Amino acid sequence: MTEVSRPEPPPQGSGSRRLKYALIASLALNLLIIGAAAGTMYGFRKHPPRFGAGRGEDFGLMGLTHRLPSERKKEIRKQLRADRVALRPLVEEVRAARRAAAEKLAAEPFDRAALDSAITAAAEKDRTLRQAAVTAFLGHAEQLTSEERRMLADWWLKKNEAFKERRKKKGDDAQGPPD
Repeated sequence: MTEVSRPEPPPQGSGSRRLKYALIASLALNLLIIGAAAGTMYGFRKHPPRFGAGRGEDFGLMGLTHRLPSERKKEIRKQLRADRVALRPLVEEVRAARRAAAEKLAAEPFDRAALDSAITAAAEKDRTLRQAAVTAFLGHAEQLTSEERRMLADWWLKKNEAFKERRKKKGDDAQGPPD
């Protein structure tokens, strides 16, 4: 008769040791990912964007409301939300006009007159939206106290100076080091 040899069982603990290390590595990776996500969310909530134009609302009345007493802040923000609702149809018209211009640009065969007409229509919609926004802003500016208007003007000047400094620094970097 032939003898059948049975394979020897692996030493006790080698498989469980590998599993233990795999679980620890998995836990460490999960904690790293969760920490990175939480840190990113915390950073976006706590700090404004570092580059670019920043939030557009900071230049207007919304930026001013951060410096006002609570009741006055609530009152102005309520008015601004109502303005956004009123301006939303105009915003949608601008978007539709821009989409139409993009379609004319991509159309085959290319029709310069149709594209020119679509761009002109989009520009007119944009002017209408801007004028409505300026009109709403002027209405709010009339309701501000002289101190609030001065605060808003100072904020505008501060934002403008910061923008000019960024542009100046960017221009210096583009020229390279002096010879």
